Amino acid sequence: MKPAGPKGGNRRLVLTLGGTVVGMFAFAFLLVPLYEVFCELTGLDSERLSRATLPAGAAHALEIDDQRTVTVEFLTNTMNPAAWDFQPGELSIEVTPGRTAETAFFARNLLGHDVISVTRPSVRPLEAVSHVSKQVCFCFEAQPFAAGEARELPMRFTIDPALPAHVETVTLAYTLFTAEPG
Repeated sequence: MKPAGPKGGNRRLVLTLGGTVVGMFAFAFLLVPLYEVFCELTGLDSERLSRATLPAGAAHALEIDDQRTVTVEFLTNTMNPAAWDFQPGELSIEVTPGRTAETAFFARNLLGHDVISVTRPSVRPLEAVSHVSKQVCFCFEAQPFAAGEARELPMRFTIDPALPAHVETVTLAYTLFTAEPG
């Protein structure tokens, strides 16, 4: 077998580079549908999540469904457990759809210097995301904490009566991240 000469090597290089360019374009076009599938599988659907975490502006009054209650569970997590004590004031509460509910979370900066906390929310099951409306939440903006400071973080929310009837429990989970000030 004869070794490939300069022309054979160049042809192979051009074909490889051309295939790479075509592959990059195909990947770019498939990225959005792949992201949507990933978000659906993992629940990281930012559009639906933002509807559940933005403060209600001129929201219309909801009818109260006194015939039903929904259990709302609260979970907390920190990305740096050595830096924070972060927990819900209550593990769960019973909520009447359409009626505003209130609870609080507790956070303490365990570090020896000032920090800023940023909290990311999550709602489960996914079909409940668009039925949770938070009017007051520490998750709307960064929270500055002095060294060793402890604070109660209030939250006020409403579960829409249009929440599907088979959803009896909604889980609101919060992950707290640390950001350095300045």
